[in-house]
Amino acid sequence: MSDLIQPSAPGSRVPPMPMDHADPYVVTEFDKSARTWGIPNNLFRTMAWQNGLARTEVDYANSFIFDPPRYGNVPRPSGDVLFPQTGLVDRVAKELVINLVSLLNRSRYSVTHHTFIGFTTLCQDLPYGDPAERARRAEEMLFHLVDCTGKPDFENQAYDSGPLYTEPQLLCLRLAEAIQRDPHSVTDEQFAALRAAFRDRAEETVAKGPLGGQPGTGTDGYLDAYVNAMLVELTWCIAHFSGLLNTWFTVLKVMDETDPQQDGTDFVATYNQRVPERIKVRNNNLLGATGWGR
Repeated sequence: MSDLIQPSAPGSRVPPMPMDHADPYVVTEFDKSARTWGIPNNLFRTMAWQNGLARTEVDYANSFIFDPPRYGNVPRPSGDVLFPQTGLVDRVAKELVINLVSLLNRSRYSVTHHTFIGFTTLCQDLPYGDPAERARRAEEMLFHLVDCTGKPDFENQAYDSGPLYTEPQLLCLRLAEAIQRDPHSVTDEQFAALRAAFRDRAEETVAKGPLGGQPGTGTDGYLDAYVNAMLVELTWCIAHFSGLLNTWFTVLKVMDETDPQQDGTDFVATYNQRVPERIKVRNNNLLGATGWGR
C-alpha cells in the first residue's frame, strides 16, 4: 500500500496557532471551519496568527467553494427578482479544477486535502444511482487530471465507451490549465465556448429548479446575469487556488494534520484509508522524495 509520503523535514515555517491562544471570535470561526470543512484544520490554525484573515476566511471560502445554492431577492426596476447568491457552478466542476491546479502546483496541503474532498464530493454528487459506479467514475476522473509526471492528462479520456468528462467539465479544466500556465493565454474563443455551455446549464437550472416560474426569471437578461455570475465564481475559484492559496501553503509549508491530540484529528490516516491506491501513488510521485513537491 502506498501511504502518503511524509515530508523529509517535518515542521511548518509558521506553526499552527493553539486555539487556547486565540481571540474568542477566531475560536468561533475555527469551530465553524471544522463543522463546514469536516475536520479541525491547519489551514485555519496557521491563518489564525492574522486575526482579520481568520475572522473572515471561512465565510469567504465557503461563498465560492462549499456553499450550496442559496437564493435571495435582487431589486430590479420592475420589482425584486429571485437570484442565486452562491453555488452557481456545481461542486463536481469546482473540485475538478481545484484538484487540477493544485496538482499542477504540487502544493502539498491542497493536493492531500482536496484529493480527499474531491473524491468524497464526486462519490456523493456524480449523477449515477449506484454508489459503486459513482466511486469508480470518481476515481477515474481524479486520476486522469494529470499523469505521474504532473502533465495534464484529461483530454480524450474515455470511460465505458463514452467520454470520461462532460464537455462543460472539459471547458472548465482547459480554462484552469490556461490560467495556471499563463492567464494571458486564455482566448476570447475559449471564453465564448464556456459562456455558451454555462448558458445551457443556466437555462436548465432555471427551468427545473426553485427559480422556475418565479417572476422575472428565464429572460435573456436574467440568463445573461446568471452566466456572468457563474463565470465569476469559476474563475475566482481557480485563481484563488492557482495564484493564492497553493502558493501560501507551499511557502509556509503547511503540514497535514497527524496528531489527534495536538491537531484534533489524524487526517493522514483518513487519507490513506479513503483515497484510491493509484491516486495515492500518483500524488506521491508529484510530491517527490521531500514530500513538498520538489
